[in-house]
Amino acid sequence: MQIAASIEPRSGFSGIPLAFGQVIYRVNENSLKQVYIIGISHRSAETGQNGSNTVKTQADIFRIGEWLSHNRELQLLLPEGYFTAKVNYCPPTVLGLPAGLLDNSLLEKKLADESRFVNAEMLLKENCQIHVSQVEDRDLYDTVYSSLLSLQSTDTSQSPQERLSRLQYLQELRAAVLLQKISEIIDRELNSGEIKNRSAMFTIGLNHIQDFVRYFQSNKIQIETPPSAPRQLANSQSEVNFLKTGYGVTIIIPRTLADDQKLLQLTNLDQILLASDNRGVN
Repeated sequence: MQIAASIEPRSGFSGIPLAFGQVIYRVNENSLKQVYIIGISHRSAETGQNGSNTVKTQADIFRIGEWLSHNRELQLLLPEGYFTAKVNYCPPTVLGLPAGLLDNSLLEKKLADESRFVNAEMLLKENCQIHVSQVEDRDLYDTVYSSLLSLQSTDTSQSPQERLSRLQYLQELRAAVLLQKISEIIDRELNSGEIKNRSAMFTIGLNHIQDFVRYFQSNKIQIETPPSAPRQLANSQSEVNFLKTGYGVTIIIPRTLADDQKLLQLTNLDQILLASDNRGVN
């Protein structure tokens, strides 16, 4: 299968305001079936508190989703870290967010409130009536979490470098599994009547974006398995499921993160954004 791919120019993606985000990569952009991948930053894993750019980034994510809802008929949201039985989304009467009335001041006020958990995905669900579905694999998520805790272990059977290598491998494997489940979930929600088209917005940590670009450029998922990884979790080379069935993909970086040069360097996205500024190769 021939795939049309491009590094997106600075002029933006089909009218999406550059104030909201930067499109850095597209595949099959003319397909009626689309996956929009949004690279995000997280609150502190230890305290749950906002970082210096969390509120602005979350506001960008909301505006991107809102634009996709209004202009691309987006109806499905797949957030990293979301579990149907674990996360309770607040009803509109609690949030006080009538559709169409969420201006920038109110949006940032809601996102800055650390007395309760509110994020861009929750606000998109309530303001834009976007359906939210679980894409996480609970067992793999828990395995990654256990590996993260092991970094603080005093166990001498593995060196700190081996534990870190294992964690990085598991994180990439987890992200790849999420990617591979997207088309299956879209089909399930379409068949159940929850959505009316094959498109979804997938939000995931910015550090995974470089791997996704590599997968799309080669049209295959290949993860190097470290010696310390459990054998049963070893991942063989495979094609990207939704590309095999004719989906398009668009990767968008929220404007606040796209303007953070230090963060882009840490996540190895600075060169990808540089290529997008220079139009790249079609």
